[in-house]
Amino acid sequence: MNTTSATDRARTPSLPLQPEALRRLRADPRFEELSRGASVAFTFATPSAGTVIGVHEGRLQFEGEPAFSITANREIWERLLAPVPNAGDQNIHALIRSGDAVFEGDALTFAQNLHLVHRVIDVAREANGNEDSQPQGHRPLILRGQYVRVDIPDHGQCDIYVERAGTGTPILCLPTAGSDTKQYHGLITETDLTDRYEIIAFDLPWHGKSNPAWGRRSTSYRLDSASYVGAIAAVTRALELSQPPALLGVSMAGAAVVEAIATLPKMFAGAVACQVGPRLAGRRTGWLRSALVNESLHVPEWTRVLMSPRSPAEMRDRVWWGYSQGGFGTYDADIAYYSESWDIDNVSPSLDLASPTIVVLSGAYDTSVPTSASQELAGAIPNSVFRVMPELGHFPHAENPRVFSEYLEWALQQFLDS
Repeated sequence: MNTTSATDRARTPSLPLQPEALRRLRADPRFEELSRGASVAFTFATPSAGTVIGVHEGRLQFEGEPAFSITANREIWERLLAPVPNAGDQNIHALIRSGDAVFEGDALTFAQNLHLVHRVIDVAREANGNEDSQPQGHRPLILRGQYVRVDIPDHGQCDIYVERAGTGTPILCLPTAGSDTKQYHGLITETDLTDRYEIIAFDLPWHGKSNPAWGRRSTSYRLDSASYVGAIAAVTRALELSQPPALLGVSMAGAAVVEAIATLPKMFAGAVACQVGPRLAGRRTGWLRSALVNESLHVPEWTRVLMSPRSPAEMRDRVWWGYSQGGFGTYDADIAYYSESWDIDNVSPSLDLASPTIVVLSGAYDTSVPTSASQELAGAIPNSVFRVMPELGHFPHAENPRVFSEYLEWALQQFLDS
């Protein structure tokens, strides 16, 4: 008769974490840095065995009473922990949602410690042979910063921070939810796009270097279609550009550029919409602005698993850091727009074959907006072009700007050279 308890089985170093992964974890400086102030234990397990990862007052231990466990069969763990997982297999949360992995235990503790869970997975991949190639030869970050005063629907008077780099055809670039202009620095330092285009990006109010609107509380930020498109239009007018700019938007900003083309077709030359579907559900959770969860840790971890593990670790880490700097509640409010205000059916009557071209690009590693959803969006836009980016994820412009720049130039050629 087998009397071994579940906890005893979890303490047996076996699949899914092999001895080399445990050895690397003990010596991993990032895990040590992320563990400071943490006291938690959790289990990675197969149906027959597993490993407890414990942290007590910042010190790694392979013991403790697990607050939660993640269980999957051997094949699923091998897919997740492969040196370079296939698209979709890199995201433990997607595997849990699909039923391929089973979460049991305290959901709050899980939300509070996503950073440790994800780092264990990263180290296991490194132990299995993942070798990151860092980009070399960065160009200097040369740009021009300015503020423009504009009136934005629902917000009122705002001083909006704008960054500009390069010369040529203007591209107005919109950051993802909760983020800011830093997301586009990689297109300046890692590519030669500024030799041919002027890269322009701005921070929405309450984001980055743009303060809250005048007369508004710091905690009162919200976003909807009218205020977002209104902000894009107001900034475009204030810049007094010599020609209509192309629009580039990713994630919620991808939705916004579609709405901008539908609403103000004569103002823009065309648009590139990345990582956007016809509508979105399931990205907003109560943990995104909970007083019980460290927002500056949880939000960047909630988003980092949407990136491709094939993208350079340093660039992915910069996306992480950008989200760690986000203002209180901004990410949640932006996701509310994306989840509740955006729907292609609201604007499709205003789109026809005479509308400026919208190119829809889809990074295959994005589990929040699958390629099938982006293809569905493109099918609902009469004058659209669709292309998959197999090696990229949810933040293609920021996680791997060198690779993305090739797709971006191809996309721009679909309407700028016509």
